Amino acid sequence: MSTSVAHGLKVPEGLIVLYSALLLFSLLLAPLLAQLRGWRPAGLFFAVAAVYGVFGAVNLAPPQISQIAFQGTINVGSHGRFFISIGIAMAVFGAITWVQARFGAMLYPTLTKILFWVLHIALMGITSFQAVFAFLQLKPLRYIDYAKFLKTHVVIISWSGPLSHAALLGLLCLLLWSIMAKRLLR
Repeated sequence: MSTSVAHGLKVPEGLIVLYSALLLFSLLLAPLLAQLRGWRPAGLFFAVAAVYGVFGAVNLAPPQISQIAFQGTINVGSHGRFFISIGIAMAVFGAITWVQARFGAMLYPTLTKILFWVLHIALMGITSFQAVFAFLQLKPLRYIDYAKFLKTHVVIISWSGPLSHAALLGLLCLLLWSIMAKRLLR
């Protein structure tokens, strides 16, 4: 088994690959199962929030564990914070959509699910895809020394940012429109 050396510690690459594959698989499987079971939009948001929360908590494990399992505290701390932040945001959207469904203000559940999937895939492109490469690819000091295949990585991250912002804005407008339309119909 090959190993990576980071901060004087030998890190088994198999562990890193397993962690990364489990993260990507969980982020796709949790909302997909919720969608196939016919859950409302709030269930999709809560399923993703749970996955981001679990992996964020794992990344913020005590430094003795995280330094051995991953490539140092800088990547571990930063990615844990990102995952927990996204998990909290998804939980807030889940709570908003649950309240709307509970009080009959959810007028467009199908469009809400579509915007959820666009937002979720874009967020995966920004954070999860980047997290996988943070653990697998050692960072050179100069940008010219990066491997050629990382050009695709940069393109994915570059397009995922504006796409996630557009989906987030669309979701906020849709949720506000649903509330206002319900209030106007009274």
